[in-house]
Amino acid sequence: MKILATIFLLTGFLYAQDFSTRYDVDVSMFGKVGYADVELKEDGKKYEIKLVANTVDVAAFLLNNRVETFVSKGVIVDGKYIPETFVKTKTKTRSNKIQTYYFNHKEKEIIFVEEKTNLVSQTDFNPSTFEFTTRDVQESSKEENILDDYIADDVLSSYLNTKSSCIDGHRSYNLFAIGAHSDENRVTLSCLENTKKESASLLFSDGIANIYNLHVEPIDPDETTVDVLIAYDYDGLLKEAVLGEIFWIGKITAKRVYHKISRK
Repeated sequence: MKILATIFLLTGFLYAQDFSTRYDVDVSMFGKVGYADVELKEDGKKYEIKLVANTVDVAAFLLNNRVETFVSKGVIVDGKYIPETFVKTKTKTRSNKIQTYYFNHKEKEIIFVEEKTNLVSQTDFNPSTFEFTTRDVQESSKEENILDDYIADDVLSSYLNTKSSCIDGHRSYNLFAIGAHSDENRVTLSCLENTKKESASLLFSDGIANIYNLHVEPIDPDETTVDVLIAYDYDGLLKEAVLGEIFWIGKITAKRVYHKISRK
């Protein structure tokens, strides 16, 4: 379900201001499959943006109640969001994985720490009673290393730093960040114009100002290239996203159902 994760990550693409937002994600065949909550807080020269993606109903069953959390913390310098830490957590019914990236911008290096916890069923035999009993045993592991390549942004800080709309004259962006789908600059955001924009606007509700195409090329050539249309309202904030027809499951959409901005 990498496609669903891609939709969730779109919710991070917002103008920088304190806000709290929720998006519902629907699939034609199953109905609502999840939702994502996004919250940005700023305190002087520091920021924290958090995205929590939850699955529900059929999707929750198929994905073992998977919840993904992304947190970027750092400082704001001359209007630019510079991450100090980026944490990605994936929780399932019987497992938990935490990936933490520590940015050292001065030395141009990133320390990566991965912690895993799994519940594993273990069967014991009692020779005195000739009975077998099963219990859950927790297995844990931790690895730490320095990444081969230095990347200045994580996926959320990168989105925050792309403060643009179609009227800014910037028509296309390459998204290169820790936590993005690709590590080889294969994620591109392009502004739609003229007839392409008119055609795409039919897929969205009223109140849409600009529409972008998010193009994600897979690392594995056997996977499918993903193109997602994302629409912004007149405040420059993400309102809806649409991923076209997917074999047997139908169309995937994300729509904003709650939005509160606290301007400072």
